[in-house]
Amino acid sequence: MRILYGSLSVCLGAALLTACGGNSITPASQSVPNTRVSIDKASGTASSATAYTYYDLGPGPNGKDAYGYGLSSSAQAGSYFDHTISCGKDCSSKVYYPLTWSGQSSQPVVLLPQFYVEGWAYGAGGSLIAGTLITNDGGYFGYPHAALWQGSSHTFTDLNPSGSCGSCQPGSNAYGTDGTYIAGSSGSPIHAFLWKVTQLSTPVDLNPSGFSYSEAYAVSGKRQAGYAFSSSTNSNHAIFWKGTAASAVDLTPSTLSSAYATGLGSKSEVGCGTPSGMSVTHALLWHNTAKSMKDLQPAGFTDSCARAANGTVQVGYGHISGAMHALVWNGSAASAVDLQQYLSSTFTSSEAYAIDSAGDILGSAYSTTTVSWHAVVWHP
Repeated sequence: MRILYGSLSVCLGAALLTACGGNSITPASQSVPNTRVSIDKASGTASSATAYTYYDLGPGPNGKDAYGYGLSSSAQAGSYFDHTISCGKDCSSKVYYPLTWSGQSSQPVVLLPQFYVEGWAYGAGGSLIAGTLITNDGGYFGYPHAALWQGSSHTFTDLNPSGSCGSCQPGSNAYGTDGTYIAGSSGSPIHAFLWKVTQLSTPVDLNPSGFSYSEAYAVSGKRQAGYAFSSSTNSNHAIFWKGTAASAVDLTPSTLSSAYATGLGSKSEVGCGTPSGMSVTHALLWHNTAKSMKDLQPAGFTDSCARAANGTVQVGYGHISGAMHALVWNGSAASAVDLQQYLSSTFTSSEAYAIDSAGDILGSAYSTTTVSWHAVVWHP
């Protein structure tokens, strides 16, 4: 465990789902089509038309790195780097706090409740924000607990099935919400879990039969997406559920050595996986079956991952010439559009994590002006 140094206070005035960047990266030339797209808000499809604009939500309240992860029509959710603690000789650890914004020019609100020492806000839907907090266990960093914030006042609920105390274990995580359901994980070994906002005390265990452990990353209505670990293949498999463990569908074809599903679109799932014989991930798109898998890896990129979807539009990121660039697709590798081109030249790296029903895209971009990551929103 990491010991806590100093007093525990909230500064008012961020696994697979955490941000991938951190340092200034030299801008790279584009190798994807310079197509300009807009979103048909009724159908969630992209068309060749206008360019994206963007607005900058800025760094954290302390001017340090901020990351945008979850997006709804009323809020953006993420985390920021608050401070560093010592964990021994020649050792330090960054501490992150959950954060939310309410649109352009809004002031960030820190969501860390009393008696918790670290956290991340990963998902937003309707009036809900979901994430993970770390408890204070007698002066030490304790256990992850699934967290839920509701409404404009951000009323907090600890969702951990084994209790909300600092030493309560096993822990849990919440990663995504659609405003009614919350997707995440709990237990030891960890199992994918599904909470309903009106029945928070009775979550559903989604762990599929034959798999050792699992997590659910996204939820949309009666559908969930995530992964499960197979001891027979010694790898993670992308999984699609419809509300029960028995409904699980393995989306991982034999052409992949491992895969995760991280988002849900219109009758589709998105994520990333490692093609057999390779060591890098490719962004992937499924339509409810392993056989339907499409590889979204854009030409010129060394790797990629799709993180979220709306309708037939997917968003994520990939590396090109050593730099991370946010990406948007419309169902194929050839449709990939590099969102980095729509940012100011003072931003040298970017990533996209969420897209809402209006087509707005939330992510992060590295600023050479402030020497920190900013949460940003691209608007079609």
